[in-house]
Parts: sequence; structure tokens; C-alpha cells
Amino acid sequence: MNFLSRIFTAARNFILIFGAAYLAAKLLQIFNHPAASSLTAIGGFILALYFAWDALTYRGGVKSSVADVKTDAANLKKLAKGFDPEHYINLKKGIFLGLDGNRKPVYYPQHVIDKNHIEILGESGVGKSSLAGVLLSQLAAAGETVVVFDPKPDRMLPGTLARMGQRHGFPVHVIDLRPQAGPQINPFFGCRPDQVEELLQVGLELGKTGDAGVDFYRGGDREATSWIAQSAMEGADIQALIATASGDERVTEKENLWRELRQLGRVRALHVPSGGFDLAAALSKPGVIYIMGSTTRLEIVAAQKLILQRVLQILEERPEQSRPVTAFLDELKYLLSPAALRAAGTIRDRNAHLIFAHQSLGDLDDCPGLNPKAVRGAIWGNSGLKFVYKMLDAATARELEAITGQASSETTSITRSSQGESVSRRMEKSSHMPGHIFTHLPKPESGEASVGVIIGRGPASFLSTRWLRSGPTPAPVIVPEPGAEPQAPQPETDAPIVAADDDHEQPDERQAEADAVENEAPPEPTRTTANDLSDLLRDLSRPR
Repeated sequence: MNFLSRIFTAARNFILIFGAAYLAAKLLQIFNHPAASSLTAIGGFILALYFAWDALTYRGGVKSSVADVKTDAANLKKLAKGFDPEHYINLKKGIFLGLDGNRKPVYYPQHVIDKNHIEILGESGVGKSSLAGVLLSQLAAAGETVVVFDPKPDRMLPGTLARMGQRHGFPVHVIDLRPQAGPQINPFFGCRPDQVEELLQVGLELGKTGDAGVDFYRGGDREATSWIAQSAMEGADIQALIATASGDERVTEKENLWRELRQLGRVRALHVPSGGFDLAAALSKPGVIYIMGSTTRLEIVAAQKLILQRVLQILEERPEQSRPVTAFLDELKYLLSPAALRAAGTIRDRNAHLIFAHQSLGDLDDCPGLNPKAVRGAIWGNSGLKFVYKMLDAATARELEAITGQASSETTSITRSSQGESVSRRMEKSSHMPGHIFTHLPKPESGEASVGVIIGRGPASFLSTRWLRSGPTPAPVIVPEPGAEPQAPQPETDAPIVAADDDHEQPDERQAEADAVENEAPPEPTRTTANDLSDLLRDLSRPR
């Protein structure tokens, strides 16, 4: 529409509207309503000016509410501004999670957290552990028992929980299953024979696979674990169980079972014939139980699955269930077993809930010995709250887009000409959180917050999270092995408190550190001057 046409349309609009108002005012004056007549004339004049001005300034076009990837990515980057989460922690208000899209603190009631399984997704280094540190430390401070399974030992999380424990008055117990650690725990302590049998089957991965050939031999192996459990003495540790099995040909002739059982016996942390960490007692009190494992050493992977199953056994049968228990399972695929998968559907009835952390839906398809559909149903479909950080897995992003639902948007098209004005409106459906949102969430750099999406309580919304400051990592309590001289307790890791501004998850560095420590050879014994002098005198006295 050119300028002359707009002038013509403006003049027409003014004349028509003001003319109608003028005639109405005259009629009111004839019927002796002077006040109404004046108001009608003034209102008509103002309305005529408005429509005349609208016609003069109209440029035409289409307006839509749909944003593009560039706009969304730029807006998301603004949410990564750093903050101190300790400033917002206030248990009277609820469990603090982070800041929303308007930089307002987000608090969830504790009962909402306790009544839901929680899933934390995102690629390495995006801040999954930062959310876990904030969430778990507050739950422990609120009087809950928190159990952390960390197959890829986190460099900051245990120190963060320990520092918050000192501040809020809850204990943090560390169990280190890695080769360099000594004896600490006997997971078979206090077990009935049927429970010992179940633990062995979980640790040795003897569940059914659906493959008839494999299941045929595993059936015999499962039967052998029953013989071991029935023959062993009450409270026997893994070494005693192996000793019992070695005298039974029905067990030793099962080559695969016998080999895997001896491999499990290599985990030194389980060499506790008496004493050691009392798992059942710790689960009955508030505090944190932090279990460090491995993702590469198969015997340690088996041990951490076994301990997880023992935790589930205790929770299933604990007489007092008034205290909530939270179990955080990091790197989920290194922890799941068929028994643990079944427990995920029933454990909430025991006033306990699980927090799962993994990278994408692909991890749920990569759990050895488990049906991928069953894993998805138990984890993906059974987690009432989801916290999602950046990921580049397109299939997972599409699933999340479908879960977040749709939003309605109106597209209006106005066309004006000398013949009149044409207005068309079209209602469109668009995703509330398009898939590109999840692939373009910012990854935190130095001093920045992690940006994610909360799904499960109202419409999906954005959440910024940040690391709490970390302190020294507590050392595990080592039980002297039989015949060994008592050793002084190991000091805490002499690590300085790390400010949240200076450190975030660095997955490659952290994994390298964990692997370096895990594969570190034991130090050679040092020789003293007295040893050297004794050797010299022995050489001199030797006949020539």
C-alpha cells in the first residue's frame, strides 16, 4: 500500500467514524440529552483520529510468536550468569534447586522431592554433579539418609558434601572400593542365606537374559550360589565364601561361576571377616554414605552392584520407615541389575527414592544383561522429575520435546487495499520446548552457572544451577587385615577448599585423575640407612 492510498484510507476512516458520531450527537441533542451528545461527539472524534493514524502508519506483514535457534541460544546464554547457591539455601522455604529464567530462586517442598524418582540427564561436564551436591546436601541437612554411588569418583562432590556436613551437622562416611584402598565393609554381614544368595547372583550377573542357551548354564550357576549361601557361616565375608565354595565340587566345576567368584574376591575393600562399616546401622541415621567405585575394573563394577543390592535389601526390610532415604546413582549403566531394576518400581513404598544420573537415552539401552525396554520403563517412564542439561543426542532431544508438550500461537495476517481491509488469523501449535533447546543449552565455562530444564512439576521451565564450595575429601576407615599390625587412620585428603567460581566439572581431566589413582601401583618399600649398613656387613663377612 503506497502513501497516497494510506492518506485516502485515513481520510475515509476519519470521515466515516466522525460522521457517524456527529449524527448520533445531533440525535441526542434533538431528544434533549446535551451531556450525552457532547460525550458522543468527543469520543467519536478521538476514535476517528486513532483509526486515521493507524491507517497512515500501517506497513502490513505477518506477525508470529515462533522463535528461531539463534534467538533461543542467545537468550539461554544470559541465564548462565554465576551466583552463590549457599546464599539461597533456606530449609524453611524448602529445597533450593537454583534460579529460574527470571533469576528468582526455585524451592521445592521436601515431600515433592521425596515422593518422586528423579532423573538428571546431560553430557559430561555440564553440571549434573553440581545439582546433585546442592540437592543431596540439603536433604541430609533436613535429616534424611543419603547414599551416593559414584562409579567414576567425582573430584568435588565428596568434598562438597563433607563441607556441608560440617556446617549442618551430618556425618559423611566414605567407602572406597578401588584397588589402592584397604578392607572397609562386609556387605554380607547380617544377611540370611537367601539374601547372601541374592547378593552373589547380582554381583556375578546371573540374572536371566532371554537367551535360552545362556540361561541354561546360568540356571546351574544360580543353583550353585544357593549351595554356597547355605554352607557358609553367618556373617562370612567374601574370602570366607570363596573358601567354603572351594571345598564343594558342585561349585568349582562351574568354571565361569568359580572364576567370577574369585575375581570378586580380589576387591580388598570387602576383606572384612569381622568389624568394618555397619551399613544397616548407617542407613538408620541421618547422614551421607559415599561409595566410590570404578567404570573400568570389572570386579569393582560387580562389587558396587552387590552393595547397591544390599542397600535395597535393608530398605525393603527396615522396621522403622519414617526416615526418608535418598540413593543417588551416578553413571547409571555401571550400577543397574535386574534386581535393582525391579526395586525401582517398589522402593518408594518404603519411604525411599532414587536419583539417576546419566548422559542420554542411549545409556539406558547399554546396560549389560538388561532388556532396554524394561530399563526405559523403570527409569525414563518412572521418574516424576527430570533435570535436563545440554546434550547432543538428537533422539533424546526429540523425546524431551514430546514430553514438554505444545504451546498455542496465533499468526495474524492483515492486508489493506483501496477496496477494504482483509484480516486472517491462524492458530498454530508449536513445541513448548523445541528439540534445539536441549542441544543448545550453554555448557558452563569458568565462573558460569549450568543451565538446564526442569520437567515434571508444571510446565517445563529453565533452571540455573551452580557448584557449592568443596572441602577436603574424607578418607575411608580401614579395617586391619588379620595378622596385620594396626595402622593409624588415614588423614583426609589434603585438598584446599575450592571456590565454585574457580572450578567446574572437567570430565576428561577428572577421569584421567581417577584412572591414574585407580591404576597407581603400590609404592616400593623404602630402605633406611640401617638396612644398607646391615647388607654391607653381611657382604664383608661372607667367605670368599
